[in-house]
Amino acid sequence: MAIPVAIAVATRRSESGGATPVDICTTFLTAAPIQASKTECEEDRNMQDPVPTPNQRGRFGQSAPYRGVFSEGIRGLSWVFLKATGWHVATDWPDASKSVIIAAPHTSNYDGLVMLAIAGWYRQKLSWMGKASLVRGPFGGLLRRAGCVPVERSKSKDVVSLMKEAFDATDTLHLAIAPEGTRNANPVWKTGFWHIAQTAGVPLFSAVLDFGTKEMRLEGPIMPGGDIETDMDVIISHYRDAKGRHPERFCLPDDTSQRQMAEALSIAAADPLSEK
Repeated sequence: MAIPVAIAVATRRSESGGATPVDICTTFLTAAPIQASKTECEEDRNMQDPVPTPNQRGRFGQSAPYRGVFSEGIRGLSWVFLKATGWHVATDWPDASKSVIIAAPHTSNYDGLVMLAIAGWYRQKLSWMGKASLVRGPFGGLLRRAGCVPVERSKSKDVVSLMKEAFDATDTLHLAIAPEGTRNANPVWKTGFWHIAQTAGVPLFSAVLDFGTKEMRLEGPIMPGGDIETDMDVIISHYRDAKGRHPERFCLPDDTSQRQMAEALSIAAADPLSEK
């Protein structure tokens, strides 16, 4: 009721030769503007100062829980390596005990070193598929501890079935797979990772190793359903802006320009004298 009272006072003052109602009302509204509600003020403040995301540059993503002194030592060394090389771990480790992790872009052996350091920061062990003959030698136990999941190709079972058995046999397993299947440009990604995740009933995560920004982020999860094309469209979108250590070697399956580049590189590799 403040405004009617102000107008009434202004009217009485104008009759005695004082200020006019317009003058008083103008002064009242200018000097004492109507205060916005708390909600409106909060909304305006949020628009001016957006809430920072929990994984901004300079703060590494949250890792898995403490796993012991040895794990902490590896984590410390991993942090030193990542900091020294300028890498940033942008996302928190997901709440999943088993998963298939798509690791891309994969254009050099150095990618694997960076991924191992990131896994060390997360307090996690990334597993990878290797020939069964690798674990039969003197370093077999060390390779298993390093994450090698042996694949016996001479058996009648296919790789997907073998990986399902590996997932069923343990409580924790994070299997990293490079979809390109090679360090060279490949416009046809292998989809074995999708079939393994679907058969084992575990989620898929996209580990985006972006050398352009030196940032690694985990996208997902995706629970593989019956439509692989739909899932692949989502997965490919995660890597749309990513750059590999050798950008010319990273190729998305549906990228026409990259596909042509891959074909040109293949021709050049097969025939060094080719003009292309």
